[in-house]
Amino acid sequence: MIPLHTQMQKTLGLAVLAVALAGCGKADDASANADSGSSMQAIVDEAAQDAADAGALPDGDAPLKEGQSVQGTLQADVGNGMQAFRSLSTKVADDIGEQLDEKLGRSEGQEAIADANKKLEKLGTGMQVDAGDVREIVGDMAGKTFHDSQVLHVDIIKSLQVTLKGTAGDGGNLDLGITFDDQSLAMTGSSLNYRPKANAMFDFYEGKGGEQVTVTIDRFERNADGTYAIAGSFSAKDLPASSMAKKLPAKTLPSASGTFAFDALPLKEMPKFGKGG
Repeated sequence: MIPLHTQMQKTLGLAVLAVALAGCGKADDASANADSGSSMQAIVDEAAQDAADAGALPDGDAPLKEGQSVQGTLQADVGNGMQAFRSLSTKVADDIGEQLDEKLGRSEGQEAIADANKKLEKLGTGMQVDAGDVREIVGDMAGKTFHDSQVLHVDIIKSLQVTLKGTAGDGGNLDLGITFDDQSLAMTGSSLNYRPKANAMFDFYEGKGGEQVTVTIDRFERNADGTYAIAGSFSAKDLPASSMAKKLPAKTLPSASGTFAFDALPLKEMPKFGKGG
């Protein structure tokens, strides 16, 4: 079995490589902070900005790209007035492997790999990635559809865990989590996470149900095709900042509120212990 820390390092490495490839090998000079041993956040910010410049991280209101569709929307006020946080489904191209091979065959592709490995070296992961690594993970993604929002059935605890994620036009991310009993469909818990900048790994506000997050469900039902429809509203107050936050404007988010509506959330099953997915 591969050690957990090794798996995490490999995942991080592939993520950095994918971002670098999305940037078509853009090799910006590292900032002075990076040269002096910057934090992981600075590297993540730089990599994400590279991808954003290349169009790999569109704003929530940006035109849909090929293979993308809107799952639903959270309308919410997180201190900036009412905003639409759009949730997307993205189908990866069937020929993504061929597209990748074409990109890796160009000098820009090789520069992207070199750039990704420089970032990994600054992160202190002690590992490097190559074209074979990214081919392996991208090959498994071909033709698959990935959803921002979904319902996860965890049979061992008889729970349906609903995740509603959306991105606003200013790049902010909102993640509303709601749990239900899988038989009665009674709500059993809730949580809210707001990240003002999608690429800021540690800069977010988060709270759980009870006094911090209140959710009202108007509709939660299973559709004939096995998907789920959900609609309702939420409110939250005094959400604390992450303990690792560096750039948030305040230590708490005073209030947040909004509504949500999704007609067909896909259902996924949590793999049981000792069994594959």
